Amino acid sequence: MDNDNFVTNILILGKTGAGKSTLVNYLYGREIAVARAGRPVTEKGLHRHEPFAYNGMDIVIWDSWGLEPDKAREWWESLKEELARQSGQPHIRDWIHTVIYCYDAKKSRLDSYESEHILKPLIDMGYRVIFALTKWGLCSDAEKEAAMRVLDESYPGFSAIPVESVSQKLRGGRTTAPEGREDIFRGICLNLRKSLMYHLRCRARDEMQEAVSRAERAALAYYDKHTGYIFTVYGEDLMNEIQKIARESYENNIREVYDRLRNNITLIDSMCVAVIRGYTGIDVSEKLKGLHVIMSSIKDTRIAAWTGDWGEYFGDTLATIFTAGIRFFTRKSSYREDLENKLGEVSEKLTQDLRSFADTLDKEDIEVNEGIEEKLNAASIRN
Repeated sequence: MDNDNFVTNILILGKTGAGKSTLVNYLYGREIAVARAGRPVTEKGLHRHEPFAYNGMDIVIWDSWGLEPDKAREWWESLKEELARQSGQPHIRDWIHTVIYCYDAKKSRLDSYESEHILKPLIDMGYRVIFALTKWGLCSDAEKEAAMRVLDESYPGFSAIPVESVSQKLRGGRTTAPEGREDIFRGICLNLRKSLMYHLRCRARDEMQEAVSRAERAALAYYDKHTGYIFTVYGEDLMNEIQKIARESYENNIREVYDRLRNNITLIDSMCVAVIRGYTGIDVSEKLKGLHVIMSSIKDTRIAAWTGDWGEYFGDTLATIFTAGIRFFTRKSSYREDLENKLGEVSEKLTQDLRSFADTLDKEDIEVNEGIEEKLNAASIRN
């Protein structure tokens, strides 16, 4: 992937007055948020700003109208619609890659509607949020400690980065100094792959479940189309064809999900390598090998298992419905109910297998992210 053409998308959210606009300006290095540059995406003002370059990387920042308690539901519905549109894009580079939530550290608390109407839904959708503790330079030591404690207790494992976006002269003669910009970009480096992989795994689980359900519906649709209205003549040819169509439907739908998952992981890793190299100059590509070994073995192991042991299980399960080699009349409804139940057993077995594979990816991905973080930390210490 060519770094000159790579764009990473960052969404900045937060309550009205939490410091979103000043953070946008700080990250850009100039005043841009006030002008509302970029095309309004929704009526309520989710805005896409023009890309800016940072260490050879193009960054696009999106920001939204501020959240207020009396408009929380309207705000969330507007945001959810846009996030669904973007996450549904076929290419991962068009997704929102990083979500930064502006948390006013001076207040040292999160309102319940922030937690319920923004953060919980975002996390449930697979986004790993970076918290920008804004107005940090204005806080007392006690306020800083309280703000950190709130995030540690409420969102353990999520990044929390102190940020002061502007220089201000305070009473008593003290002047605040901008801080946090480099830490934000570093947080994006560390968080990018975690966020995208977590989002992808949540999406893949849904796609896996839908693939199994789609295959089940296709098998039943074939049965309905090729059997009589009330009574049906059953025989070996019909039974074999029903099993063949059902088996192919399951295999094709599941193979499609796995192929898409494998391709998306490859894209995420390419993006991750490009972003980290662009931000830091560090190459972490060798840290991604373990996951690719697992993904490259899918066609040789998982798919083969479905056409081997699983295929035998599938055939045995469906064969219990019919009496092979014997032609007989019977009511369509009674055998359809049996077929539906047996397909349900097959679907459940496959769903368990798919979940097991997703869990394997989760464990392997933890090791990958730890390896990336260790390399970045080691480079930081040397520098």
